[in-house]
Amino acid sequence: MKHATALPPTRPFKFKQVTVRQPAYKALDADVFTKVWAENSALTERSAKALHSVGVLRQWTEGQVVLSRGQSTSTALLLVKGRLRVSVTTPEGEEQLLRWMLPGEISGLSSVFAETTYPADLVAVGPTQVLHIERTRLVDLIARDPVVAVDLLRILGLRINQLFDTLADQGIHSLEQRVWATLERIAKFNSVAVPDGVMLRVSQSDLAQAASASRQRVNQQLRHFQDQGLIRLGYRNIVLLRR
Repeated sequence: MKHATALPPTRPFKFKQVTVRQPAYKALDADVFTKVWAENSALTERSAKALHSVGVLRQWTEGQVVLSRGQSTSTALLLVKGRLRVSVTTPEGEEQLLRWMLPGEISGLSSVFAETTYPADLVAVGPTQVLHIERTRLVDLIARDPVVAVDLLRILGLRINQLFDTLADQGIHSLEQRVWATLERIAKFNSVAVPDGVMLRVSQSDLAQAASASRQRVNQQLRHFQDQGLIRLGYRNIVLLRR
């Protein structure tokens, strides 16, 4: 007769606790969005002055295409006055807004240094002044002035961070969270301080493009945010309210 093998003592089974991450809509600091970011994303006064000494100033009017996606370019662009709209067109033919360039910002550095085509469409929003700096003059300047070179490296680093932020926002499946993340991203580089928060100078159509969603769905989500007291909708602007 075989004896039964004794089984090891059992332990009470415990279910693993899973934490569900909920959207966190925190109060916004107007100073962070309208001052700190603007200072970080723009060239220093010293670098801007050095670039002006080697660049050529050109005027652009509303709707003019300064650069097109896929266009070969040997010129970096420093925005002096006005705004430039940065966007790409999807394979379906829909425009996707990436960001706006504001005065003091420079674009096209990666294309100029790597001698590749420009990765987006750059369109003037109203009258703009753009300083065009040819590659040979730019390279000569940074070879002579390491302070300018470091400043340009800082700008390139910021652009890479912005790219990852945009990709991360697009990967959010929840429309609610994606729209909010897009609002925060736009607030960093296209907002002004108001008494009760920060005002984004953006239309709902532009926001829908930036959030990769239809205007109707984004409008419904914005009204939901407004009902919660998170935002205030205006004409071609959205105010993110302090809480």
